[in-house]
Amino acid sequence: MEAEFNNRPIGIFDSGIGGFTVLHQLKQLLPRESFIYVADNANRPFGDKSEKEILNINDHIIAYLLKQDVKAIVIACNTSSALALEYDRKKYPIPFIDMLRDGLWFAKTENQNSKVAVIATQATVRSQMYFKILKQNNPLLTVEQQACPALVPLIEEHVFDQSLKEKEKKWDTDIEIAVKEYTKSFKDFDLIIMGCSHYPYITSYVTFCLPNVKVVDPAYYVAIRTKELIRRIGANKDSRNYTFCYTKKDETIISNAQQFGFENIKKVTL
Repeated sequence: MEAEFNNRPIGIFDSGIGGFTVLHQLKQLLPRESFIYVADNANRPFGDKSEKEILNINDHIIAYLLKQDVKAIVIACNTSSALALEYDRKKYPIPFIDMLRDGLWFAKTENQNSKVAVIATQATVRSQMYFKILKQNNPLLTVEQQACPALVPLIEEHVFDQSLKEKEKKWDTDIEIAVKEYTKSFKDFDLIIMGCSHYPYITSYVTFCLPNVKVVDPAYYVAIRTKELIRRIGANKDSRNYTFCYTKKDETIISNAQQFGFENIKKVTL
């Protein structure tokens, strides 16, 4: 049953531009919704932080989004999803959508003998949450994970357009070398999951290194779950608005926000 209209925005957050890949999917399925996006780039990257640090970062971001009167929060960061989701859901009276529980349900329909690779940040891999949730969805999957600490800093140096393609369309040999090293043991796998929301930007590098392996972006499945949630809590009937908030001045992140169609771009203190 669909709810009455609810014109409040949807909150979404990440350490930087990674969450734009999630927003890209959300905008496809929810074109009328308004979004407030927080990029806590002053604390970027999240992937090398401890659980205590991630909980503290999440607290500040969520407190800010609640002050903006959002109707739901999309945790567009795999590390925050892996380390803080249970904490967030118990502490805050607002619906959360995350990259793992809401992004990995597709695994239920995968062949039970499939070999699944996960590339992610160090903190996400260390949490073992991908392994746990994939196995919950499909116990007979073979799951292997690879931490990729070099990728997020490399990706954050580039400017991308709304189709997730690099604006200048130049091949980065540093990214190629890193991806080749991180994925070298996955050549005979059935699929590889982009376990960090930054990684869909480099899908072409992954397919170049693993031409016979299916690439899966959990953000698509996150968007489906978000659409289901909005049906229950109410959709926007007013004109939509996109607001981008960042915590440390950085011309590259501002350029990326402009490319992604944000009308309001501002620096905030969390």
